[in-house]
Amino acid sequence: MGSRSRSRVRRVTTFIGWSLLLWTGLGVFFSSQLWLGGLPWGVALAFSMPRWYSWGLLTPAVFWADRRLLGRQTLAWRVGWHVPLGVGFTLLAIWLRLLSRPLRGSPPPPSILEFFLDRFYWDLLIYAVIAGVSIARDYAAQVQLRERQAHEMAMQTTELERRLVEARLQSLRAQVHPHFLFNALNTISACTEASPQTARRLMGQLGNLLRASLTHASRPLVTLGEELTFLDDYLAIESARFEERMAVRVHVDDDLLDTQVPSFLLQPVVENAIRHGIAPRLAGGEVEVSATRAGSTLTLRVRDNGVGLPAGWQLPRDGGVGLKNVAARLEHLYGAAATLRIEPAAGGGVDVRIVLPRRPVPRSAADVEPPRSH
Repeated sequence: MGSRSRSRVRRVTTFIGWSLLLWTGLGVFFSSQLWLGGLPWGVALAFSMPRWYSWGLLTPAVFWADRRLLGRQTLAWRVGWHVPLGVGFTLLAIWLRLLSRPLRGSPPPPSILEFFLDRFYWDLLIYAVIAGVSIARDYAAQVQLRERQAHEMAMQTTELERRLVEARLQSLRAQVHPHFLFNALNTISACTEASPQTARRLMGQLGNLLRASLTHASRPLVTLGEELTFLDDYLAIESARFEERMAVRVHVDDDLLDTQVPSFLLQPVVENAIRHGIAPRLAGGEVEVSATRAGSTLTLRVRDNGVGLPAGWQLPRDGGVGLKNVAARLEHLYGAAATLRIEPAAGGGVDVRIVLPRRPVPRSAADVEPPRSH
C-alpha cells in the first residue's frame, strides 16, 4: 500500500472515529435528560441512541447533496430545495430506526403512522441544523477562497492593505464558533418538547445569525442598527440557554442607529462577558450594552457584573481571540482615532469601552465590498 493510500485510510479512520464520538456524545447527552426525567439509563439510551446514530449515518449524505446538488444555487433556492430534501431525509432516518427495532429486541409499533408522526417534527429540526451547518461551511469555504485570492493580490500593494485582508479573514473565521452552534442546538432541543413555539423561534433566530454572518462577511462596516439586530438574535439564544440566570439591557438612542461601525464588533465583546463573566457565577448576572455620542465620536460600552478580571490582566497577553480580533480591526480601520479600554467595573465585573469616529471613511481599497458572484 502506497503512502497516499495509507494517508487516505488514516483520514477516513480519523473521520469515522470523531464522527462516532460526536454522535455518541449527543446521544448520551439527550439520554441524560430522559434519565433525569425518571427513566432508567438502559431505557433512556435505547430510546435516544438510535435517533442520533441514524442521523450520524445520514449526515455525510446530507452534506454531499447540499454541496454537489445545490452548491451552485442562490441562497434562497438552496434553502427552498432543502424543504423537500429535509422531508425525505427525515422520513429515511425514522425508517432506519423502525428497521432497527427487531435488532434491538423492541416490538413493532402499534401504528406505523403514529410512529412516524411522533418523531417527524423533532427529526426535521435536526435536519435543519445539519443543513444549516453544511451551508455555512460551504459559504465560509467560498469566502475563504475569495479572501485568499485577494490576499495574493494585496501582496503587491502596501503592508497596511495586506494586514487588513488578513484581519478580515481572521474575523470571518471567528464569526460562527462550533461551540455556539452546539450550545444553540442543545438549547433548541431542550425546548422542543416543553415549548415547541420557543424552539421554532430559536431556530429562526439561529438562521438569522447564520445569514447575517454570511451576508456581512465581506462588509467591514455596517450600521449600528444592523449590528444590534445581529446581537439581539445572539442574545435571544443565549438568554434561553441561561434561562433566569442572565439579564441583558441595551440602551441606544434611535438617532445613533445609522452610525457606521465595524461588522461583528459587539458580539465577541458580549460573548466574552457572558462566557467569562456571567457563566462562572451560579447566580448569573447582568450585561449592559450602551451607545453614546460625544461630538464626532461614538462610545460603545459593554458592562457586566461577573467575576471580573484576574490580577495583572493585560489584553495583549491574556485576551482571547475575540477581543484581540476587535482590537486589531479597530487599529486597521481607524488607527489612533479609535480606542479600546478594558477595565474592572465599579462594584465588580468588567467595563469595556470602544471609542471610534462616528462616520468613518474606508482607509483602503480592501474595504470596498467586492461584487457578488451569481
